[in-house]
Amino acid sequence: NAVTARDVGADGAMTALLRDAFEPNVVQSLENNPALVHGGPFANIAHGCSSLVATKTALRLADYVVTEGGFGADLGFEKFCNIKCRKS
Repeated sequence: NAVTARDVGADGAMTALLRDAFEPNVVQSLENNPALVHGGPFANIAHGCSSLVATKTALRLADYVVTEGGFGADLGFEKFCNIKCRKS
């Protein structure tokens, strides 16, 4: 059987640690433009896609949004087409 955070009494501490991890970060590009960067609390940089939270936030704040499509067609682009484009 799987062991959960609640089983070891760590569910409250893990929630407190991850509470702010869900927020996108505003950073500055080399051209001094703002950029939203967010991979989510369980992100894997190898996918090359920012989170849906960052994309939806950017779509509400800007006239146009440029997003990463993934590093490789085997994982990143497939995730981009099958998940990100459909949900954004």
